[in-house]
Amino acid sequence: MDQANRLIGSLQENKVRWIENRKQFVQTKTQLVGDVAKACAFVSYCGPFNYEFRMQLTIEKFQKDLEARGIPCTDNLLLTEFLVDPATVGQWNLEGLPSDELSTQNGIMVTRSTRYPLMIDPQGQAVSWIKKREDELVKRDFIFTLKTKDLKDKLKIPLQDGSPCMIENIENEIDPMFDPILEKQYI
Repeated sequence: MDQANRLIGSLQENKVRWIENRKQFVQTKTQLVGDVAKACAFVSYCGPFNYEFRMQLTIEKFQKDLEARGIPCTDNLLLTEFLVDPATVGQWNLEGLPSDELSTQNGIMVTRSTRYPLMIDPQGQAVSWIKKREDELVKRDFIFTLKTKDLKDKLKIPLQDGSPCMIENIENEIDPMFDPILEKQYI
């Protein structure tokens, strides 16, 4: 009987915490729509910009637009924590992605976007990360340049297999041959 009373007493102590957690869960559930909308806007529109402008868009444009429309969302939402868990970021860091916030955002955009990423990478960090992340690129020699002989024929193999491939050193213009690939208009 004494053990039963102690058990009931300990459950009573947890009751306050459970009620608070329930309230917090209801609030999180209510804000989820706005948080997802903000995250989608971030992934869709912020890719080409630097860190400062991304934050400006997220706070001044996306947040204010949600508030103007009456859509509840979390204030000061950390998009990197919302979109990816710390274990994944840790794995990316082990694969060679730098641990700064901008690199984590770029990693999210590369892995979460529906389109293939076009990366401007003067320091070679993204190329190094992608090569370590997608080891099949190096193993099967699916890294190409625009000067690769029979490029069109060589691209067929990874596209048919669903394997990753990389085209390096693209300058200012992209050959129209790549348009169907970039828009995923192939069978």
